[in-house]
Amino acid sequence: MGVLTDEGTAFAGDLFLRLAEQGLLVLEPDEAERVVASLRTTLDEVAARLYRLELSRKLRDSGCPMTEEVDRLAVDAVFEGQVAAERWERAMVELPKYIEAFRAAARTRPPCS
Repeated sequence: MGVLTDEGTAFAGDLFLRLAEQGLLVLEPDEAERVVASLRTTLDEVAARLYRLELSRKLRDSGCPMTEEVDRLAVDAVFEGQVAAERWERAMVELPKYIEAFRAAARTRPPCS
């Protein structure tokens, strides 16, 4: 089934893929496209957060002087990353599976009864 992280967040990318492959996850193409667009937006946001976290770590580790505003942004990003980085990294693995599953669901016909 889905993967339960230490924080209790469930991911079900493999399950959605199996359901789509078996024809048990079926959506109208327009609906699937809306879901995929939303998932891609989420994936882009997660990637941006991970990028900001990495950039913030590099800035803080560089020892170069920073303005108070930049320092505050770096601290905020690192703190946010300490709280959620593992979930973001897992989401980077799982969200593409969701996207593929919903694309496949738009192409799949339900099984005959």
